Amino acid sequence: MKTNPFQVPLNPTSQFIFSTSGSANSIEKHNTALQKLNLNLVYFTFPHDITAKEYVDLLRSAISRGGAVTGKGGLKSKIIPYLDEVEEIAKKTLAVNTVVNEQGKLFGYNTDAIGLKTALENALKSTAHSIKTAAIYGNGGVSGVAYHVLKDLGLKVILTGRNPEKVKSKKEDLGITEEDFSGSYDLVVDATPISSDQNFLEAKGFAELLNNCKMLFSHNMPEKDNKPNYLKSYCEDNHIEFIPGSEMYKAQLIRQYQLFIGDVSEEKIIENWNLSV
Repeated sequence: MKTNPFQVPLNPTSQFIFSTSGSANSIEKHNTALQKLNLNLVYFTFPHDITAKEYVDLLRSAISRGGAVTGKGGLKSKIIPYLDEVEEIAKKTLAVNTVVNEQGKLFGYNTDAIGLKTALENALKSTAHSIKTAAIYGNGGVSGVAYHVLKDLGLKVILTGRNPEKVKSKKEDLGITEEDFSGSYDLVVDATPISSDQNFLEAKGFAELLNNCKMLFSHNMPEKDNKPNYLKSYCEDNHIEFIPGSEMYKAQLIRQYQLFIGDVSEEKIIENWNLSV
């Protein structure tokens, strides 16, 4: 028996939020929430890769309200030179994940920063552990955000990953000239998708970071697509406090849609996107 595909009503004045990635589940979730708010907005994702210039041209069009930028192909960084204005934290982290079209002028933001800071602050307030050192694993857009957030929280931080050359390049781009310390790490921030891989411990240098680790944050959320989170299971089995990516996602999505929509309360976003679940 065939089921009807999810459908979105359109009219000549509809505007789009263009995302560079998203599953069928996320497309339905975002559009259902927008419809509940009686907004003439449509969440649309691309089935293919797009260059920064192509994306910006689309975002600047009259049908666009803006875009959600994901990390594919370094797009979060590559898009920056094409934007009209970019907030300071996005400049520092070299990553824009939200673009808002205001009458043809494009404004770039990084809502991941407030999302990650919220998730980590909540975890640090509730833990009985003393968290003073941290290691970030990865070299994408989230790793730059994590570095600045962790430094702002007063932690000693290193940036590492499976590809030393890419990590070195990321440090140079971020202006990180030297490591702050060496030794074990109280907190590990995984800014990669390896939690979807049951062989994640084979990733170069990752297993070593978990030695004496007390707390771990994982950006990846395979559970959104009903897939196992192997890293979460490992932390539970080894008594490591696990901070799910959903804690970051919730805070960043609230900020993102307040930028897209404007006058909408945090409570309304939580209710319509089912963020309290």
